[in-house]
Amino acid sequence: MLLGPPAAGKGTQAELIQNRFSIPTTSTGAILRKQAKERTPLGLEAEQIISKGGLAPDNLVMQVVDAWLETYPASFLFDGFPRTIEQAKAFDQILQQREAPLDLAIALAVSVDTIRTRMALRLVCSNCGKVVSMGRHVQSSHDPCPNCGGPLEKRSDDNSEALERRLEAYWEKTVPVYKYYGNRLVEVEAGRDVEAVFADIAELIVE
Repeated sequence: MLLGPPAAGKGTQAELIQNRFSIPTTSTGAILRKQAKERTPLGLEAEQIISKGGLAPDNLVMQVVDAWLETYPASFLFDGFPRTIEQAKAFDQILQQREAPLDLAIALAVSVDTIRTRMALRLVCSNCGKVVSMGRHVQSSHDPCPNCGGPLEKRSDDNSEALERRLEAYWEKTVPVYKYYGNRLVEVEAGRDVEAVFADIAELIVE
């Protein structure tokens, strides 16, 4: 799993890991945003919280995770999950039931200044949900999504007010998860260029 603050590069690294190692990858946030777009009860409930920079309730997140694992029971990578101690404990119980212990948890470390810069350049496809960065994946917000050709837009929670709430939630709720995982978690400096960060992650995976 990949953990870290907003705009740490979790989605980018998850995509690289999936392409290199053929590991099924998902983001609970992306799934919930898709549900919100489809106006499902689950999505509408999550949207009210996520758009304001809050974390989706643990019970909603675990519903998403449990359903996804029915499709990919053996090998998987979660981007941005778990985000709370309660989710981490519930996930350990699920893995224990499936006799599939957690192999590795990676925490991406990045400065707040870098987070703000990256967030200003971040866009999401309104069709497929792919997150892209101006300057790396596309040149402007008017370009089509490189994945499906759909229109790109700013995420509803990519604003300064929501960012402050998300960072506060990260420090309060997610950082304690690092202590919970103990020696199962490895921290990687993610303020560097994408390729350098991925090289370190790939080395950890093949160990």
